[in-house]
Amino acid sequence: MKQQHITLSTRDGFSIALNIQCPTALSPETKAIDVLDMFSEENDMPALPIVDDAQHAIGLVTRRKVLAVFAHAYARELNRHKKIDIIMESSPIIVDLNTPIETISQAVTQRDTTHAFDPIIFTQHQCYVGLLSVVTLLKAMTDIHIKNAMDCNPLSALPGNHRINREIDYRLQQHQAFTLVYVDLDSFKAFNDCYGYERGDRIIQWTAHLLQSHCQSHDFVGHVGGDDFVLLLTGDYMPPLQAILHQFEQEIVSYYDDDAQQRGFIISKNRQGDAQKFPFISISLAVIPCPAQSYASHIHLSEVASEIKHLAKQQQGNSMVVNRRNPIPS
Repeated sequence: MKQQHITLSTRDGFSIALNIQCPTALSPETKAIDVLDMFSEENDMPALPIVDDAQHAIGLVTRRKVLAVFAHAYARELNRHKKIDIIMESSPIIVDLNTPIETISQAVTQRDTTHAFDPIIFTQHQCYVGLLSVVTLLKAMTDIHIKNAMDCNPLSALPGNHRINREIDYRLQQHQAFTLVYVDLDSFKAFNDCYGYERGDRIIQWTAHLLQSHCQSHDFVGHVGGDDFVLLLTGDYMPPLQAILHQFEQEIVSYYDDDAQQRGFIISKNRQGDAQKFPFISISLAVIPCPAQSYASHIHLSEVASEIKHLAKQQQGNSMVVNRRNPIPS
């Protein structure tokens, strides 16, 4: 069977090369008995697409459905003159080549089990291109998960720099409105020096969980590295950020020894090696609203974020600074 090489993209910018099968499409006028003969001659053909005169995909015929219809003793004679519509799957998954592979995968997993392994029909400019098997799709999704895992921070299991940048660029290119939040922990190094890296790692993991717990499924949480995180929020950003500030302030104290809790500070060495009093770890939120078509790329946005982050870190204690300036349209 003829095949064609295609490239699908993920939402965050990965490209996956795949081979799709390209069987000759059938006409709605094709007789059902002729389709049975086609499947009898081609044992490795799981399905055939049906297209109209404009080559627009309108349906799918599967080997499973054909064999089920013609399974009875007199089915061949009864259906000899009937057209293909008696064996056609009228609601197959039909997607354009530009559809993100995650969207395709979601559509496959949401259909009923009867059609679980029916192939996906691909089109370009609404015209039939070929069929993608579910097994090939699953292999591609596995490769994507492996690549994503390689880009995750091993401590927090959150997406790292590359995926953060791709996610930002994707939302900008799709003209989506969102809010970028740069999250940074203050006085974290002093805590690490005083209590050791193992307890410091527990704070990083707790912070990652805290951020995720106040985000919705359509939001994004990434871990730049160290004690720096990034949030991409949709909708009203103020309620989740206020909840993050409140919970962080309430719970961070529990990570300190009783003596430190009574004093309200720890004694650790500064960057010059001198003993110094340090307050408890606080969290700084640099907030940059990003209206649709507001920034050209993650590079342009990171320049603004760096400035707002600097302002947030200058404030004492837990803080949030929001960029109130209108971005220059890209």
